[in-house]
Amino acid sequence: MFQSATYLIWLLLFIALPLLVLSVLGRGALVRRRRALVLAVVGALVSGWLWDAAAVHIGLWFYDPANIVGVWFLGLPLEEWLWIVGVTLLFGSLTVVLKAREAVPKP
Repeated sequence: MFQSATYLIWLLLFIALPLLVLSVLGRGALVRRRRALVLAVVGALVSGWLWDAAAVHIGLWFYDPANIVGVWFLGLPLEEWLWIVGVTLLFGSLTVVLKAREAVPKP
C-alpha cells in the first residue's frame, strides 16, 4: 500500500507519535532521567544490532525490500535502527513518566 515507506509509516504512527505525546506529558521527568534513557538506547543499539544482524545473516529473518527504503547500515536497514531506538525510548520514557506520576503526592 505504501510501498517502500510502509515500515517508516508504521514507525511514525506507533512509535514516534506516542513518544511525542509522552515527551509533552512528562518533559520534566524525561529531562531528569535523560542519562538513563541514553544508556538504555546505547545498550539496546549494541545488543539489538548483534542479534538482528546475526539473525539476518544466517537467514532467520529478512526485510522485504518492497517495504523498506533500502538504506542499510552495518547489516540492518534504516528502519530497524529506528525501531531499536524508538521502542527503547518509548518503553523507557513510559516507565519514567509513570514512575514520576506515581511519586506525586495525592491530595
